[in-house]
Amino acid sequence: MQRLAYWIHTQGATDEKDGDTLIEKDELITQLSQYIGEIAEQKRLQKHHLKGEAKRFVDHIRERSGLLNEQGQDKYAFVHKTFQEYLTAQEIRDRQIDDFDEVLKHIREYLHNSHWREVLLLLIAQQKRSHPKKVIEEILKQDTPYEEWLHRNLFFAGSCLAEDLELSDDSLIKEILDRLVELEISDDDLVGSSIKSQVFQTLCSLNETRFQKQALNLLQESADRIDKVRLQEYRAALGEKERAIAELLSQLQDEDSDVLSRAANALGKLGNASPQVVEALLSRLQDEDSDVRFLAADALGKLGNASPQVVEALLSRLQDEDSLVRYGAADALGKLGNTSPQVVEALLSQLQDEDYRVRDRAAEALGKLGNASPQVVEALLSRLQDENSRLRYGAADALGKLGNTSPQVVEALLSQLQDEDYRVRDRAAEALGNLGNTSPQVVEALLSRLQDEDYRVRSLATDALGKLGNASPQVVEALLSRLQDEDYRVRSLATDALGKLGNASPQVVEALLSRLQDEDYLVPSSAADALGKLGNASPQVVEALLSRLQDEDYRVRSLATDALGKLGNASPQVVEALLSRLQDEDYLVPSSAADALGKLGKNSSDVTDAVARWISQHQNLKYVGKGIDVLWGLVAGDA
Repeated sequence: MQRLAYWIHTQGATDEKDGDTLIEKDELITQLSQYIGEIAEQKRLQKHHLKGEAKRFVDHIRERSGLLNEQGQDKYAFVHKTFQEYLTAQEIRDRQIDDFDEVLKHIREYLHNSHWREVLLLLIAQQKRSHPKKVIEEILKQDTPYEEWLHRNLFFAGSCLAEDLELSDDSLIKEILDRLVELEISDDDLVGSSIKSQVFQTLCSLNETRFQKQALNLLQESADRIDKVRLQEYRAALGEKERAIAELLSQLQDEDSDVLSRAANALGKLGNASPQVVEALLSRLQDEDSDVRFLAADALGKLGNASPQVVEALLSRLQDEDSLVRYGAADALGKLGNTSPQVVEALLSQLQDEDYRVRDRAAEALGKLGNASPQVVEALLSRLQDENSRLRYGAADALGKLGNTSPQVVEALLSQLQDEDYRVRDRAAEALGNLGNTSPQVVEALLSRLQDEDYRVRSLATDALGKLGNASPQVVEALLSRLQDEDYRVRSLATDALGKLGNASPQVVEALLSRLQDEDYLVPSSAADALGKLGNASPQVVEALLSRLQDEDYRVRSLATDALGKLGNASPQVVEALLSRLQDEDYLVPSSAADALGKLGKNSSDVTDAVARWISQHQNLKYVGKGIDVLWGLVAGDA
């Protein structure tokens, strides 16, 4: 079986990371016949019996052992890829008895091939005596492309240590750990966030190995150069979880709200909702600083502890003098999933909060709770008739988030499109878009609201039509007419809606191109995004988007770069223009450019070469990490 597994594994695609390796039945029989033929003399088998023996063997391992199974007509694969990988590793290990170079040969040939990763790790983990040192040295000396920036050999060596390898060479261990820690304390902008993420993952994987204490000691020696919250995350992963939690709790008292926020998030990631953590957060709900109270509410929502004490404390914060705290409390209550009448009533009352953000969050929280709470729908429907318009539009907003598309709800929202208060009309229009009911009655009603006297109603009716996906000539024409609306917000949402509908006719493309010149930044941004969605990569569209990369507004530049990535044109002109945006002064634009280059590089090796050249030319500059992130995505992907 080991030999067969090895052969099957060699037939797998290099990018076949998770899927099964499928083998045609005839190929499988032929290969088995060859193996059986090699021992035919010992078994005194006639050659014409070989195929019969091979077929019987396949039937046996399929029906008795269950290792192979039939997938599709006359195709076979191991029932779990793990079996295939384990047996393949065992086959190589058996071969190394006669020649250890078999192991080194496979490392040289398959080191960064994701299909072979687990095989190599299984093989390396079984090495004894002097072999582990030879293996690690072979890994580190490989001439891997872009190693100076991507450090893939180093990360793989770290993954070998995570297998608790019996490596006794202290200097080699120290070299690997020192290099990983050196990357950890390097400037993110110079090494890239992808590399930092790999460093964190690699070091944390040393948990419960003979190397974890040494790794943690090295990190703590450089504590003054490591973010203090991140250092506690390392401690939690590398054997000092309780101490790390205690330190994170103390950071909840930090005057720096950023530290407090990340400490709370870290506790949430650790899944620690212990009484000690909850008590600390509850005390912060009473802090005199409203930012701290908000962050405490947010953290309590993430921890998932829905005890009466927590719920009561959050309910009290719904009355906080600061709207941001009320917002955080409403959001947390939605996450905790408590559908008691007390919680539902409190959130319903927040639908008339003076701050729209609180109203929106309360509506969303009710939406999260609503599926388990039919009384919420009834309460909201009754509020649609209230004389207080603030209650009516809060109820309309909440109904759109509940996901209940019953005729009763849809009819009630349609009637609210005629409400005397524009706020009720716009929320009803948005709710209908969210619910996804594309009946002629709904579409007609929304089309009529495109002529509403209030721009907000026209805006949300336009947006709703885009969400519903009805690309009939009537709808497209109506949206095209809104591109000339006197209000820039309506024009922006009309361009966005046309992008969603997918109509890439010359008329639509021309209209969107004209909006790239709109005087308000929001409209060109939406037009660029819409053109990217429509996928028209004509020279005219590409040139227009390239010109927007120089726009004075960062949002236009960002969405133009994103659109170019979607269009798939990887010409040198486009690639060079996107590379130049990696050094844009606004953080959003380099991120969009990196993402766009990543998309284009999937279908063009020229992009990878261009990115590598760019890094080489800019490697001493502050923003080079953005290019390294792109290169990592193109070369290593999810490795």
